[in-house]
Order: sequence, then C-alpha cells, then structure tokens
Amino acid sequence: MLRRTTLTTVTMTLAAGALLLTGCSSGDAEGDVVRMWIEPELAPCEGVAPMECMEVSYTEDGEPQLFYDQIDGFTFTPGTAYVLDVRVTEVENPPADASSLSYSLVEVVSEDPQ
Repeated sequence: MLRRTTLTTVTMTLAAGALLLTGCSSGDAEGDVVRMWIEPELAPCEGVAPMECMEVSYTEDGEPQLFYDQIDGFTFTPGTAYVLDVRVTEVENPPADASSLSYSLVEVVSEDPQ
C-alpha cells in the first residue's frame, strides 16, 4: 500500500510540475497578432531623448497611446492613417533600456491619406 501511495504522489508531483512549466511558457512561439489603429501624425514624446512617436489605439474607438517602438516591415508616412495587423513577440533578455516586446508587420489592412 505504501508503494502505491508513493507512486501516486510521484505521478501527481510530476503532473503538477509539467502543468507549472506549461503555464510559464509564452504561448505561441510565433507571438500574438493584434490590430492597431495608427493616427495620421506623429506626436512629440520622450524616450531616452526627445523624439516623435506614433499614436496607436488597439480598438477602433480607443484612446490613442504613444507608441515608442518600431514595427519591422512598416514605414510610417505622415498624413496617412493606418490600420495594421502586427505580430507581437516577447524578446528574451532585452537590454535594460529596450522593450521586452518586438513588433512586425503582418498586413496593412487599410491606408487613409488625410
């Protein structure tokens, strides 16, 4: 009986450990795709130094937020509003002054010159 209890305990411990490790993974290795609404003009912002940032909303009617990063594969043209699908992936061990996320263009859903 003791042997069966020990075996059950070991099995449950291994299962719990596997579950915890799975919970710690970042999910899809390819990252998540999000839709971004980009305002037509850059806004002044301050990162390491003064710069200009895109203003981005994550819903069509959302409040724009300053976006300090770059989107790989996308070139912003002032005076044009965009709707983009962007892949967001976690960066392993980013430098202290860099983002822990990277962004890459999946699709330009729409371009609207203003």
